Amino acid sequence: MTGARRSRFGQWAGVSEGSGDSVPQEAVTKEVPVKRPQPRTKPPRQDSSRNTSLNPRWIRVVFQPRVAVRKSPSLTAPTVTFLDAGEVVEIVEVKSGWVRLAEEEKDDRDVSEDCDAWVLQDGKEVSLGVLCEDWEPRWFCVVYEPQVAVRKKPSLQAHPVAFLKTGEIIQAAEVSEGWIRLSDEDRRRLDVSEDCGAWVLINGHAKGLGRLLAASPPPPEQLRPLEEA
Repeated sequence: MTGARRSRFGQWAGVSEGSGDSVPQEAVTKEVPVKRPQPRTKPPRQDSSRNTSLNPRWIRVVFQPRVAVRKSPSLTAPTVTFLDAGEVVEIVEVKSGWVRLAEEEKDDRDVSEDCDAWVLQDGKEVSLGVLCEDWEPRWFCVVYEPQVAVRKKPSLQAHPVAFLKTGEIIQAAEVSEGWIRLSDEDRRRLDVSEDCGAWVLINGHAKGLGRLLAASPPPPEQLRPLEEA
Protein backbone atom coordinates (compact mmCIF):
# COMPACT_ATOMS: atom_id res chain seq x y z
CA MET A 1 0.00 0.00 0.00
CA THR A 2 1.39 3.37 -0.97
CA GLY A 3 1.71 6.21 1.52
CA ALA A 4 -1.03 8.77 1.98
CA ARG A 5 -0.98 11.66 -0.43
CA ARG A 6 -2.35 14.96 0.76
CA SER A 7 -4.91 16.76 -1.33
CA ARG A 8 -3.83 19.16 -4.03
CA PHE A 9 -5.71 21.82 -2.09
CA GLY A 10 -3.30 21.11 0.76
CA GLN A 11 -0.36 21.40 -1.60
CA TRP A 12 -1.20 24.93 -2.68
CA ALA A 13 -2.50 26.13 0.66
CA GLY A 14 0.09 24.49 2.89
CA VAL A 15 -2.14 22.13 4.89
CA SER A 16 -0.08 19.50 6.66
CA GLU A 17 -0.82 15.81 6.17
CA GLY A 18 -1.53 15.31 9.85
CA SER A 19 -4.24 17.96 10.15
CA GLY A 20 -7.46 16.86 11.81
CA ASP A 21 -8.31 14.22 14.38
CA SER A 22 -9.95 10.81 14.03
CA VAL A 23 -10.15 10.98 10.24
CA PRO A 24 -10.38 7.61 8.42
CA GLN A 25 -7.26 6.85 6.41
CA GLU A 26 -9.25 6.21 3.24
CA ALA A 27 -10.72 9.72 3.50
CA VAL A 28 -7.29 11.31 3.83
CA THR A 29 -5.92 9.52 0.78
CA LYS A 30 -8.69 10.73 -1.51
CA GLU A 31 -7.24 13.34 -3.86
CA VAL A 32 -9.09 16.63 -4.09
CA PRO A 33 -8.78 18.46 -7.42
CA VAL A 34 -7.67 22.06 -7.53
CA LYS A 35 -10.75 24.25 -7.87
CA ARG A 36 -10.32 27.67 -9.39
CA PRO A 37 -12.76 30.56 -9.00
CA GLN A 38 -15.13 30.89 -11.93
CA PRO A 39 -16.31 34.11 -13.61
CA ARG A 40 -19.54 35.50 -12.24
CA THR A 41 -22.26 34.16 -14.52
CA LYS A 42 -24.99 36.23 -12.92
CA PRO A 43 -25.17 39.71 -11.38
CA PRO A 44 -25.08 40.00 -7.58
CA ARG A 45 -28.44 39.92 -5.85
CA GLN A 46 -29.49 43.41 -4.85
CA ASP A 47 -30.54 42.70 -1.28
CA SER A 48 -30.18 45.36 1.39
CA SER A 49 -29.98 42.67 4.06
CA ARG A 50 -26.80 41.19 2.58
CA ASN A 51 -23.93 41.65 5.00
CA THR A 52 -21.07 42.61 2.71
CA SER A 53 -17.75 43.99 3.83
CA LEU A 54 -15.51 46.57 2.26
CA ASN A 55 -12.59 44.89 4.04
CA PRO A 56 -12.74 41.20 3.10
CA ARG A 57 -11.61 38.47 5.49
CA TRP A 58 -10.73 34.89 4.66
CA ILE A 59 -10.27 31.54 6.35
CA ARG A 60 -8.36 28.47 5.21
CA VAL A 61 -9.63 24.96 6.01
CA VAL A 62 -6.93 23.01 7.89
CA PHE A 63 -8.98 20.00 9.00
CA GLN A 64 -8.60 16.88 6.84
CA PRO A 65 -10.37 15.86 4.68
CA ARG A 66 -13.16 18.46 4.82
CA VAL A 67 -15.48 20.47 7.07
CA ALA A 68 -19.25 20.83 7.02
CA VAL A 69 -21.03 24.06 6.15
CA ARG A 70 -24.23 24.31 8.17
CA LYS A 71 -27.48 26.24 7.93
CA SER A 72 -26.96 27.88 11.34
CA PRO A 73 -24.08 28.09 13.87
CA SER A 74 -24.86 24.79 15.57
CA LEU A 75 -23.48 21.25 15.24
CA THR A 76 -27.06 19.99 15.08
CA ALA A 77 -27.97 22.27 12.15
CA PRO A 78 -28.43 20.69 8.71
CA THR A 79 -25.37 20.50 6.45
CA VAL A 80 -25.73 22.50 3.22
CA THR A 81 -22.33 21.79 1.62
CA PHE A 82 -18.69 20.98 2.45
CA LEU A 83 -15.30 22.72 2.20
CA ASP A 84 -12.24 20.63 1.36
CA ALA A 85 -8.97 20.85 3.28
CA GLY A 86 -6.92 23.74 1.92
CA GLU A 87 -9.81 25.76 0.52
CA VAL A 88 -9.66 29.50 1.13
CA VAL A 89 -13.04 31.22 1.43
CA GLU A 90 -14.27 34.70 2.25
CA ILE A 91 -16.26 35.27 5.44
CA VAL A 92 -18.47 38.12 6.62
CA GLU A 93 -19.20 37.32 10.27
CA VAL A 94 -17.61 35.65 13.29
CA LYS A 95 -19.82 34.37 16.11
CA SER A 96 -18.87 32.22 19.11
CA GLY A 97 -16.31 30.09 17.30
CA TRP A 98 -18.28 30.01 14.03
CA VAL A 99 -17.81 31.97 10.80
CA ARG A 100 -20.40 32.84 8.16
CA LEU A 101 -19.49 32.61 4.50
CA ALA A 102 -19.83 35.53 2.09
CA GLU A 103 -22.83 35.47 -0.25
CA GLU A 104 -20.59 34.80 -3.27
CA GLU A 105 -19.23 31.69 -1.56
CA LYS A 106 -22.81 30.50 -1.09
CA ASP A 107 -23.66 31.26 -4.71
CA ASP A 108 -20.60 29.37 -5.96
CA ARG A 109 -21.75 26.27 -4.04
CA ASP A 110 -25.44 26.52 -5.00
CA VAL A 111 -26.58 27.13 -1.42
CA SER A 112 -30.15 28.41 -1.54
CA GLU A 113 -30.88 32.04 -0.80
CA ASP A 114 -32.95 31.22 2.29
CA CYS A 115 -30.03 29.38 3.94
CA ASP A 116 -27.10 30.86 5.80
CA ALA A 117 -23.73 29.12 5.54
CA TRP A 118 -21.82 28.68 8.81
CA VAL A 119 -18.57 26.82 9.45
CA LEU A 120 -17.20 25.82 12.84
CA GLN A 121 -13.77 27.44 13.08
CA ASP A 122 -12.71 26.39 16.57
CA GLY A 123 -13.65 22.81 17.40
CA LYS A 124 -11.71 22.49 20.64
CA GLU A 125 -14.88 22.16 22.72
CA VAL A 126 -15.82 19.05 20.73
CA SER A 127 -12.25 17.65 20.69
CA LEU A 128 -11.61 18.53 17.05
CA GLY A 129 -9.07 21.33 17.48
CA VAL A 130 -8.86 24.23 15.04
CA LEU A 131 -10.76 23.45 11.83
CA CYS A 132 -10.12 26.72 9.98
CA GLU A 133 -7.54 29.44 10.45
CA ASP A 134 -7.49 33.12 9.56
CA TRP A 135 -5.74 33.55 6.24
CA GLU A 136 -4.60 36.27 3.85
CA PRO A 137 -4.52 35.02 0.26
CA ARG A 138 -1.46 35.57 -1.89
CA TRP A 139 -3.07 34.81 -5.24
CA PHE A 140 -6.32 36.13 -6.72
CA CYS A 141 -8.33 35.39 -9.85
CA VAL A 142 -10.31 38.02 -11.77
CA VAL A 143 -13.95 36.86 -11.70
CA TYR A 144 -15.68 40.02 -12.92
CA GLU A 145 -16.47 40.22 -16.63
CA PRO A 146 -15.06 41.47 -18.91
CA GLN A 147 -12.21 43.17 -17.04
CA VAL A 148 -11.16 45.10 -13.94
CA ALA A 149 -9.05 48.22 -13.67
CA VAL A 150 -5.60 48.47 -12.12
CA ARG A 151 -5.41 51.92 -10.54
CA LYS A 152 -2.59 54.24 -9.57
CA LYS A 153 -3.89 54.49 -5.99
CA PRO A 154 -6.32 52.43 -3.85
CA SER A 155 -9.25 54.64 -4.81
CA LEU A 156 -12.03 54.38 -7.39
CA GLN A 157 -11.24 57.96 -8.35
CA ALA A 158 -7.62 57.09 -9.17
CA HIS A 159 -6.56 56.89 -12.81
CA PRO A 160 -6.47 53.37 -14.36
CA VAL A 161 -2.96 52.35 -15.44
CA ALA A 162 -3.83 48.89 -16.84
CA PHE A 163 -6.64 46.35 -17.07
CA LEU A 164 -6.94 42.68 -16.11
CA LYS A 165 -9.12 40.29 -18.09
CA THR A 166 -11.52 37.76 -16.59
CA GLY A 167 -9.68 34.61 -15.54
CA GLU A 168 -6.27 36.21 -15.05
CA ILE A 169 -4.45 35.10 -11.89
CA ILE A 170 -2.44 37.77 -10.10
CA GLN A 171 -0.14 37.84 -7.10
CA ALA A 172 -0.64 40.33 -4.28
CA ALA A 173 2.30 42.11 -2.72
CA GLU A 174 -0.06 43.68 -0.18
CA VAL A 175 -3.71 43.46 0.88
CA SER A 176 -5.02 46.66 2.42
CA GLU A 177 -8.54 47.91 3.16
CA GLY A 178 -10.24 45.97 0.40
CA TRP A 179 -7.54 46.51 -2.23
CA ILE A 180 -4.52 44.51 -3.37
CA ARG A 181 -1.23 45.94 -4.56
CA LEU A 182 0.20 43.95 -7.45
CA SER A 183 3.50 42.11 -7.19
CA ASP A 184 6.52 43.47 -9.04
CA GLU A 185 6.28 40.56 -11.48
CA ASP A 186 2.70 41.45 -12.41
CA ARG A 187 3.60 45.12 -12.69
CA ARG A 188 6.33 44.27 -15.20
CA ARG A 189 4.00 41.98 -17.12
CA LEU A 190 1.44 44.79 -17.41
CA ASP A 191 4.16 47.34 -18.20
CA VAL A 192 3.29 49.56 -15.23
CA SER A 193 6.16 51.94 -14.49
CA GLU A 194 8.09 51.62 -11.23
CA ASP A 195 7.07 55.09 -10.06
CA CYS A 196 3.37 54.31 -10.46
CA GLY A 197 1.07 52.48 -8.07
CA ALA A 198 -0.80 49.33 -9.14
CA TRP A 199 -3.90 48.63 -7.04
CA VAL A 200 -6.96 46.47 -7.73
CA LEU A 201 -10.27 46.55 -5.83
CA ILE A 202 -11.36 43.16 -4.45
CA ASN A 203 -15.11 43.72 -4.03
CA GLY A 204 -17.23 46.20 -5.94
CA HIS A 205 -20.27 46.04 -3.64
CA ALA A 206 -20.19 49.79 -3.04
CA LYS A 207 -20.83 50.28 -6.76
CA GLY A 208 -23.27 47.39 -7.12
CA LEU A 209 -20.71 45.28 -8.97
CA GLY A 210 -20.26 42.40 -6.54
CA ARG A 211 -17.00 40.48 -6.30
CA LEU A 212 -14.19 41.47 -8.67
CA LEU A 213 -11.41 39.19 -7.40
CA ALA A 214 -11.55 35.84 -5.61
CA ALA A 215 -8.85 33.98 -3.67
CA SER A 216 -7.23 31.44 -5.98
CA PRO A 217 -4.61 28.69 -6.11
CA PRO A 218 -1.38 29.78 -7.79
CA PRO A 219 -1.23 29.58 -11.61
CA PRO A 220 -0.33 26.19 -13.12
CA GLU A 221 3.35 27.04 -13.54
CA GLN A 222 3.57 27.66 -9.78
CA LEU A 223 1.71 24.43 -8.93
CA ARG A 224 3.76 22.17 -11.22
CA PRO A 225 6.80 21.83 -8.91
CA LEU A 226 4.44 20.76 -6.08
CA GLU A 227 2.70 18.17 -8.23
CA GLU A 228 6.05 16.68 -9.29
CA ALA A 229 7.39 16.51 -5.72
